[in-house]
Amino acid sequence: MANQQRNLAPDSIFQRFLTSVIALLSQLRERETWRTLWHWLLWRTIPKRRRILRLIQELQPLHPNAPPEMRALRDEVFAKSCLELKRPEQEQILLDTLTHTDQPLGFEQIFFAAIYPALLKRDMVTSPITTETAHRLDIEIGYLGHNEDYFFWVFEIDGAKRLTLNTPLNPRMETREDKHYVVYSLGSSGLVDTDFAEYAEQWLLDSPRLTIALPLLAAAYADQWILNARLYLSHILTDLKKRNYQITAVTIPDFERARLSLLRRLSLDRLRKRRLLSERRNR
Repeated sequence: MANQQRNLAPDSIFQRFLTSVIALLSQLRERETWRTLWHWLLWRTIPKRRRILRLIQELQPLHPNAPPEMRALRDEVFAKSCLELKRPEQEQILLDTLTHTDQPLGFEQIFFAAIYPALLKRDMVTSPITTETAHRLDIEIGYLGHNEDYFFWVFEIDGAKRLTLNTPLNPRMETREDKHYVVYSLGSSGLVDTDFAEYAEQWLLDSPRLTIALPLLAAAYADQWILNARLYLSHILTDLKKRNYQITAVTIPDFERARLSLLRRLSLDRLRKRRLLSERRNR
């Protein structure tokens, strides 16, 4: 019996090695694998890396109930978002906003870090709202409209609540002083099925080797998290547009509200005409 076990041991080791090689070759055939490796190597060489790493060290530790791989994933999404930001103060604002989460699970911070550069590109400003609810990040998002009037809405991002791309929106209306605004109560976990166990099984990684591989796995998952979070953000912005933003001063008379609506439509018409002219010139 002992001789049989000794004979089986080399075969088992060889079989595991062969399976790992086959899995590696199958992954190398995919373009996404090479893209992930390229981004990972690029991240290790860019000059901006040191400043971002210092900011990552200032992020809060996650709640003990958070999955062990969430820290690597959160740090990776944060780093990728910082790379999109043009000024260091924007990176600091993102860091300060994320630290307003009480006992973070990681999902809520990942969601906001992923959409923050997209909000800035739309000339929107963000400010955190203090809340004592655990695992939640409340954010006010706004912009200056016509007549320098400030329009805003609120995201309540819950790290313990599930969210998928098919999750329907269920906003509510609230009033602050003379303003109506929309509140979106959002989940954040579930946008991407981060099954690290499946990767571990595929690559036959034991626990220590999986820990070493976590940064690379996080880099592979981070892009999908960012993409899905921004897709869901586009759903929210579309919903706001359908509501005509419903963020208007209560005290504005009806004729003034109609005038603002007309100005908004005229500006959109002018924008369309400019685009048509530019397209014709480029032909």
